[in-house]
Amino acid sequence: MIKQKVWAAVVTDRLASGSGAKNNVSAEAWDLMSESALATIQMSVKPVHLYSVTAGSTAKEAWDARKEIFEARDNARLLQLMHELSNLKKGGDENIIKYTSRAKGIRQELSML
Repeated sequence: MIKQKVWAAVVTDRLASGSGAKNNVSAEAWDLMSESALATIQMSVKPVHLYSVTAGSTAKEAWDARKEIFEARDNARLLQLMHELSNLKKGGDENIIKYTSRAKGIRQELSML
């Protein structure tokens, strides 16, 4: 979560442009930082998600694509957990403590999503 907040502060669609010498130095530094962020995002995703992340040309576009991937995964997991909880049944050889522990585990994971 902390990494996500740090990258969210760095990743933006702000253009690096300036007219003076000082602005050119800061624009170059900004471009370098943005390129570094883009490369890091592209290297950190699984191969199956690489096309989605590399489709954009800026760090902001890559970050947004990564965000959509993880939101979709979280939504799918949420539906799966809700289904598990609604169909939860005690196994024949399972004692009540194990059964309630399973139910609590599902509820806790649901609350985290």
